[in-house]
Amino acid sequence: MYNKISFAAKSLSTLVTFIWFLSSVDSLMLVKSFLESKSPSTLVTFIRFLSSVDSIMYNKISFAAKSLSTLVTFIWFLSSMDSIMYNKISFAAKSLSTLVTFIWFLSSVDSLMLGKSFLASKSPSTLVTFIRFLSSMDSLMFSKSSFGSKGHSTLLTFIWFLSSVDSLMFSKMTLL
Repeated sequence: MYNKISFAAKSLSTLVTFIWFLSSVDSLMLVKSFLESKSPSTLVTFIRFLSSVDSIMYNKISFAAKSLSTLVTFIWFLSSMDSIMYNKISFAAKSLSTLVTFIWFLSSVDSLMLGKSFLASKSPSTLVTFIRFLSSMDSLMFSKSSFGSKGHSTLLTFIWFLSSVDSLMFSKMTLL
């Protein structure tokens, strides 16, 4: 990128030199046009136009130089973003593995719940499946909450309550 910037700076100085050259040609051509009264007026008009372009182009060149420094700063900023994005990508990869594990867990719960639902043939299978699923989540949630923080006490109490409901529902199913 440094080579491109130095090339752009050299090109910029060439452009400035060319514009100054054209503006100095104006005065030379003006003298010649007075010497030759029958000179092509179109050429003189064109050269005067080019000399007036000089001041406009000079303003544009100074703007381009500021834009060039902005571009250099922007490129430097993007190159420094590389390490930050690398850290975010590695975090996303960890999150992705958690998601994959969770999906795998849910797919394995299906076969487990199918086996448990055969035990309860006379009870509402949806309710029993849901309760058994939540009771099997008890140990997983307990390990997650002790790992993360201790602020999940309400959730743990709810899950423990549902796991105790599971045993009550199971005893009711055997009575049916």
